[in-house]
Parts: sequence; C-alpha cells; structure tokens
Amino acid sequence: MEKQLSNNETGRRVPGFLKVLRILSFTGVGIALIMGIYNLLTLGSTLAQLKSSMDTLKSLGSSLGNGLDNYANSLIHYGTLYYIIIIVASLICLTGVMMMWKLRKSGYYIYILGEIAPAVAAYALLGGYGALGTALMIMGIVFPVAFIIMYGLNLKHLA
Repeated sequence: MEKQLSNNETGRRVPGFLKVLRILSFTGVGIALIMGIYNLLTLGSTLAQLKSSMDTLKSLGSSLGNGLDNYANSLIHYGTLYYIIIIVASLICLTGVMMMWKLRKSGYYIYILGEIAPAVAAYALLGGYGALGTALMIMGIVFPVAFIIMYGLNLKHLA
C-alpha cells in the first residue's frame, strides 16, 4: 500500500507559520471575493445612499460633501469595473494560495499580482479623497504588503 505524504508530494515538512499564512490567506480571499460580489450587486443602492449623504452634508454647509461627491462620481463611472477587478484579483489570489498550498513557488508571484491589483485599481479608478480616502487606501495596502513580506520570508520552503 502506498504511504500518503502530508500536504505535498515531496514529503517535506511544512512550517506551522506557513500553514497559518495559507489558512489566513484562504479566509481573506474568501471574504474579499464575497465582499466584491456583494458590492457589485448592491452598487446601485450604495450610490443612492452616497447621494443622500452628499445632499445632507451640503445642506449643512460641510466641506466633507465635496470629497464624498468626487468619490461618488468616480464610483458612478468606475464602480462596476472596480468591483470586477476586486473579484478577478481575489480569484488570482486564490489561485496563488492554492499553488502555495502545494508548495509551488510560482504561486507566490501570482499571489502578489492578485494582492497589488486592487490597490492600484482603487488609486487609478477612484483616487484619493481626503483623509478618509487616504486612510482606507493605506489599510488596503498594509495587509497585502504584510502578507507578501511574510510569504517572501518563507519562500525557501516553496519549490
């Protein structure tokens, strides 16, 4: 009878940290995929809520309405494309994580593409709109870069 090897064909031992990274990545990709689909499907109602918020802020004389107005206009024009990019990038990340699950180094480079694409798309399509937009963009970059670095430190375990 053939002996089953744990987690890969070569029988190499996988470090616990790499296992945790891959599980967290599967979870994060799943959440990103679900949120991308949800946001794409509810884009119309989101735009209606943004318009209502803009009107309220403008009636109060707040300058926050201008940044929100710019964001809403970008979302009107590019929202569908942006959320499609999010969904495709999530699928690219999923492919990379599955390859890394099999300890294939090429999955790391695919994963990087899927992690960076949403940040680039957000900046290119939606732009930065004030402090809130900048804070959201920074958070959208911090976690992907952290995971890219952590995987990079474990590349020696991938073939």
